[in-house]
Amino acid sequence: MNKTKIVPVCLFILCFFILALTLVRIREIHRMDQKIVLAHETNKALYHLMFDLSQVREASIQDVPADGAWHDHITFMRAPQGEQEYVVQGRELLLVDNGKPSSIAENIVGLRIRRHMDSPGILEVQIRAQKDVTLLSNFRIRLRH
Repeated sequence: MNKTKIVPVCLFILCFFILALTLVRIREIHRMDQKIVLAHETNKALYHLMFDLSQVREASIQDVPADGAWHDHITFMRAPQGEQEYVVQGRELLLVDNGKPSSIAENIVGLRIRRHMDSPGILEVQIRAQKDVTLLSNFRIRLRH
C-alpha cells in the first residue's frame, strides 16, 4: 500500500476516534446535568419533608404504624393547618393540605416511610428521584412527643 492511501485512512481513523470521544463526553455532560436537576428536586423534597415532619407529634401520624413496614405516603395532623399528607403521584411529590394538593418536587418516583416498634418516635424516609439517572436520598428524623 502506498503512502497516499495510508494518510487518508489514518486521518479517517483519527477523526472517528475524536468523534467517538466527543460523543462519550457529551453523554457524560448530559448525565451530569440530569444529576444536577435531580439533586435540586430532591433537595426541595427533603427541605419540605424535614421541616414539616420535625414539627409533627408522634401521636398525630395516622397511617405509618410502628411496625417496621415501608409505606408510600404519610398523613398527619398539624395545628393549625389540619390534616396534611405527602404522597407521590405520577412523577411529583405532592403535599395534600386539607384535601388541596400542591406540587413540592418533580421527577420524584418513590417515597418510602417507616417507623420501628422499638423506636416509634423516629421516622425513616427514603426519596427516589429519576430521570435518565436515579438518585436516592435517605434521612431519619425524631418526632416530637
